[in-house]
Amino acid sequence: MYRIRRRGAALIVLLLAALPLPTVTAQAAASAVEMRVPDTAYLPKRGVSPTGGLRLWLSPQPRAGRAAQADVTLTVDASELENIARLRTRRDCGDHPFGTSEVVRCTLGTLTRGKDNYPDGIYIEAVEGVRRGSHGTIRYTFSAPGTEDAVFETDVRIEGPDLRARVEKPRTGDAAGESFGFTPRIRNAGRFPARGFGVRFAAPRVSFPAQYSNCRYAIQGPGLFADCWFDQQLAPGQAYEFTRPISVDVPDSMVNGSFTYVPYLQGMTGNAEENPGATGTDPDLRPGTGTELTVRPIVAEAGAFGDKYSLGDVRLHTSQTVDLRVTADAVVGTPGSTSKATFRLDNAGPGRISGTVLRVTVPEGLSVVEPTPPPDPDNELEWQWECVASRERIYTCTPPNPLEPGDTWRTTLEFRIDRRVRGAEGLLEAVPDPERPANDPRKADNTAPIAVRSTGGPLVEPSEPSPEPLASAGDGGCPFIVALALGACLAGAALVLGLRARAVRRGSRTDGRGEDSR
Repeated sequence: MYRIRRRGAALIVLLLAALPLPTVTAQAAASAVEMRVPDTAYLPKRGVSPTGGLRLWLSPQPRAGRAAQADVTLTVDASELENIARLRTRRDCGDHPFGTSEVVRCTLGTLTRGKDNYPDGIYIEAVEGVRRGSHGTIRYTFSAPGTEDAVFETDVRIEGPDLRARVEKPRTGDAAGESFGFTPRIRNAGRFPARGFGVRFAAPRVSFPAQYSNCRYAIQGPGLFADCWFDQQLAPGQAYEFTRPISVDVPDSMVNGSFTYVPYLQGMTGNAEENPGATGTDPDLRPGTGTELTVRPIVAEAGAFGDKYSLGDVRLHTSQTVDLRVTADAVVGTPGSTSKATFRLDNAGPGRISGTVLRVTVPEGLSVVEPTPPPDPDNELEWQWECVASRERIYTCTPPNPLEPGDTWRTTLEFRIDRRVRGAEGLLEAVPDPERPANDPRKADNTAPIAVRSTGGPLVEPSEPSPEPLASAGDGGCPFIVALALGACLAGAALVLGLRARAVRRGSRTDGRGEDSR
């Protein structure tokens, strides 16, 4: 197999090429080594490292029944890739700059079973100007005294296929604590067929129970991860769907959540991230024991699928509910003084919630004393205040983590009493993220007044009415201050309708935010 070092998730979306499964070249009983290589691998047209090229993380092991194999050498023959791809080698394989077309010989020494035995180091990159779909064979030959040579081959192809996941609508009403079946759809938007492909599923909290024999699943719950490999060909321009659904288990406390699925091609070295799901070598993953999962062609519009490198993002709004409650301390003091008040957001359950913020409307006559960041002479701190001024006299405070049933989150603001206003009163609100509605059937306690008890100094009359809850997108209202004229709200709605086509396309987000994305 190929092992890929972890170097960050950004390249996952860029290349989508972690190395799974398919075929291991059959070896004689007395061959030098065992190793998995892909039958077909896809190489991007451009290198991804500062020095160019992708590293080949070959991982040979001593042949079956042996703990070690001494005096192993490797010969890499990429002569069939002339004018398609080129090699660069160093250390074990000698120093050869990019452009090497000769056969390269690497001295590996002793291989030990169970240890990483990577040749250090072999790199490959596409030749500048090569056409997509160009291909040739790279051949690896391992030799050792007293054994037969072990030969492995991979058909290297320059990009070509372009696999995309369907843009999914949010699912609503799924019961928390139960399972549902989900049928992914993918499309090859490229001009060349895909010879073998994988589909990877990931989630913050939902799990994927083990099912199919050509998939690997996380053992410990929540499942978080599943990876399926298909030895099928995807024709260019054709859409496909799974012949059977993937089971998704929803936790008891989930109100909102999400999972992603992404189709990927097999890469030479993947995307700097080892994908153990398809190789079956990761002890934290297990294969399914059911039937083999396959895909079948379907008729589907190209516009129903995401952009290149986009994830299939499936959002869940379950039937689970929460009971959010807010409380606010009074602001007490005299004009010219400062006073601190604590605001609380309680989740009485039974659901777990994320994305809900506290919105503080400051009482008339008061102003917020914003905190001073701590000293940071070396500019190393990542200090950030949890509250921000979103509008005039309105602050939005965001909990750092989801609230479990029974949790209470607190934040404290310092106010300066600038003047004493008769009947001054602010407002504290629990405001859910429109994309992650709180599903709270008891909304009466989602707001609370912020009282002001000031003494001394002249008492002035209020210049504006007491604040009222602001309409939010989650309530179906126009997301502007209530005091705005109705005509402005209608004009905003017309603008939204006029830009609907672009908004829908831009709305196919790939961040996969769900209830537990933090």
